[in-house]
Amino acid sequence: MESRRRYRAIYDHVLSRIYDLYMAWYMLPYGGEPRFRRGMLEGLEFRSGERVLDCTCGTGNATAALRRRLDAGVLVGSDLSRGQLRRARRKRALSGVPLLQADATHLPFPPAAFDSVFLPHAIHEMPRAVRGAALREALRVCGSEGRVVVLELDRPESLWLRLLIGTWFFFWVPGFINFETPTRRDLQRRGVVNEVREAGFAHVRRLSKFAGTMQAVEGRP
Repeated sequence: MESRRRYRAIYDHVLSRIYDLYMAWYMLPYGGEPRFRRGMLEGLEFRSGERVLDCTCGTGNATAALRRRLDAGVLVGSDLSRGQLRRARRKRALSGVPLLQADATHLPFPPAAFDSVFLPHAIHEMPRAVRGAALREALRVCGSEGRVVVLELDRPESLWLRLLIGTWFFFWVPGFINFETPTRRDLQRRGVVNEVREAGFAHVRRLSKFAGTMQAVEGRP
């Protein structure tokens, strides 16, 4: 619990101030953030009127990309960090979208409240137990007819590409400086597909993105 409070405080008071700038830097190799956000959603189907939760919405840029894909659907964003949500609420692209403070492991929604639950670029920052709890909570709120979609880092086959991406994304920074280094490495060892299955999703498919540096993993019960 104490580690979760520290994690939230880092985002509330420090990272929220530079997050959008960092994301713009992060996505330069992918042709910029708009192209990156579109590319991460390619190959995923959306139904008319679909109810979608972005339960790690951060400053809302992935949420805005989801909004552009929805056809008369319902979209809700939630995040643990008040600082991140303050930034998201200032964005015109999210005008009218409910943005709630909530822990991804304890969402304030009834079972089967949504058709799709998205976790974009967040679970690599979570310890293993927290990742599992967040995925099981996603299963609860999407119900037996819904799906979870995890957008995440991947490990490309090319050694040179791994070195390039690892340098660009500061993967070389040790864990005592970069808090996500140990959790990211643990997730890559275990695999997103395996963790989605372990959370209770029986039907899982994986879409490789951007030369194997990213992935979209869709799980259905």
